[in-house]
Formats: sequence, C-alpha cells, structure tokens
Amino acid sequence: MPLDSKRFVLRSLSMPARLAIASFLFSVGIGYLAALVHMHFQHASPGNLLPDLKDTQNAFHGRNGMTQLERLLTADEWKPFNGSGTMRNTFTVRSAGWKGAISRRAREKKISLRQAESQLRSERDGERLALLAWIGAGASKEAFEADAFPLLSEQGHHPITAEFVDINSDGTPHAKIASIFAARCARCHQQGAGGPAAQIPLETWEEVHAYCEVDTRAGGMSVQKLAQSTHVHLLSLSVLYGLTGLLFTFTTYPGWVRGVLAPLPLLAQLAEISCWWLARMDPSFGAAIVVLGGAVAIGLLLHIALTLLNMFGRAGRVLLLCAVLGAGVGGYVLKEGIVNPYLERERLNLTLDD
Repeated sequence: MPLDSKRFVLRSLSMPARLAIASFLFSVGIGYLAALVHMHFQHASPGNLLPDLKDTQNAFHGRNGMTQLERLLTADEWKPFNGSGTMRNTFTVRSAGWKGAISRRAREKKISLRQAESQLRSERDGERLALLAWIGAGASKEAFEADAFPLLSEQGHHPITAEFVDINSDGTPHAKIASIFAARCARCHQQGAGGPAAQIPLETWEEVHAYCEVDTRAGGMSVQKLAQSTHVHLLSLSVLYGLTGLLFTFTTYPGWVRGVLAPLPLLAQLAEISCWWLARMDPSFGAAIVVLGGAVAIGLLLHIALTLLNMFGRAGRVLLLCAVLGAGVGGYVLKEGIVNPYLERERLNLTLDD
C-alpha cells in the first residue's frame, strides 16, 4: 500500500475538531484584513486603499531632498503623530485649545462651527506654509531671531493667523517664525515639558536648524523601528503562517501543490522583510516589497480557502461557498457604503489642503 494512503488528513477528524480548525482559519483571515486596515492608516496616501509604490518607498527609504522638518510638516494628517509619521496636525487638532478656538471664532463671526473650523484651518495652514517657506529659503538665523521672515509670491497672499504676521512699511508681510515654533512646537519640545518630545527641544535657532538640513542618510524608517517591526512580524506572523501552512499539508491535494503552497507565505515574508532593510538603502527595493507583500496575502488566502474546502464533504463545501459568497456581498456593500466614501473624503481633504 502506498505510504501516502496511510497519512493523516484533516478530513478524518471529527466534526467538532474540523469546526474548531475552520473557526481558527476564519479568525486568521479577519485578523489579516484588520492588518490591512492598519496598513492604510499607517502608510497609505489619502485616497489610497493600500500603500502604493511611492508610499512604500517613502516609508522605508524616506523622501529624498527633504529635511526632517519638511517631511513632518508635509506628511498626511492621518499618519501617526510622532517623529516617524507627521507633525502637521500640531497646527490644528493637536494644538492647544483647538475646539475652543473654533467655538470662539463661530461666536465672534456669527458663523457655523463648520465655517469657523474651515477658516481656522486655512489660517493655521498659512503658519505651516510659512515655516516651510523659511526652511526652503535656507532657515535663516537672522529671520528666526528677528522673528520676521518676508513672505513672497503666493505665500504672502495665503491667510495666516494674525498674531503671527506683521506688515512691513513697504507692504510685505513678514511671518513670525520663532513665535510660530514657540506656540506650535515648543509647547511640547522644550526641556522640562515631560515626555519623549522634551528630549528634542525646539526653542532656539540652533536646536531647530539641526532638523532643517537635508538628510542624506538612506532610510525613512529608523533602524530602531525597523528592528521592532522585523521582530514582531517574524515572531508573531510566522507562527500564524506556520500553522496555516501546516494545516494545509494535511489536505488531500497533490504533494507538489502542498509542497509549493505550504511554505509560500513564510518564504515570501522572509524575502519581504529582507527588502525592508534593503529599501532603506535603495528605494528601488520598494517594488519588491509591494510584490512580495502581495505574495504573502495570496499565499495566506490560498491556505485558508483551500484548507476549508478540503476539510468538508460536498454539503460542507456548499455551505462554505455560500458563506464566502455572503462575505463577498457584505464586503461589496461595506466598500460602496463606507470605504469608498471615506477614501473620497480623504481625497477631498487633500485637495482642500493643497
């Protein structure tokens, strides 16, 4: 008798055992979908469902030709509020008394809260653009210490908070760069403020200028964060992919199919994580990250779908297919009713910011 006819297969388990395995596989699939949602908020540009090639390159290699302050002040507000994500919303929702300022503006101008917020956002964005203009012009020490940086061309016509702009005798508006840093940044970035931000003071020109030089080092993501992500993925996800792959080996598919698909997510993940580190030095590896990430997702999907279909008889397969069909319909309704409108709002907000 061939050895393969004696081997254990999942179909020989009792129904309770197979239902437990099916529940586990469904849970892994839902957990992976949650990870994709997290990936959207972590790295995807506004309006993108998942990170594209440019987002991937920016995440691991960084934005070439930009200073660290420029990167933080131009990054999307939906990024994490930290030194690796964004500081853009320190001018709005992360600023002190933001909601109170909206309410006061609405009362003073006798307008709605939505209109008041729109006006404030425009003025606060003027502050941000003034900082970017100052950095782009060389981050002058004289302009910082004099608290007066001339705003030229279109920037001079953009609304800006009145307390942070002076009009010179020749009619040229001057932004109070030091005052903007003091109000929006130094509140947390000062010695004695407490928390991690206090370790990066931004009170003097010397302290600010350290982050106004173009970072020529390869790597948008810090080595510390990259090492942490590598550790989490290789330990936690490898266990899941190993279990789903092991379960797949106990199906009745041909040996070569099991031999190819069982280790696929694990091998693709190893190659993908290797490209994370390579992309930190060379952005061209970003394309490999996108492809290998897709291979991980496809491999896991095949583990779950094929194992579920193989565990049950014809009636069980029909029920599983109905469940998959129902999930597909539910996913379509969710996409059309919630996901697409949300992405459209992100695109609209990005357009308004620009």
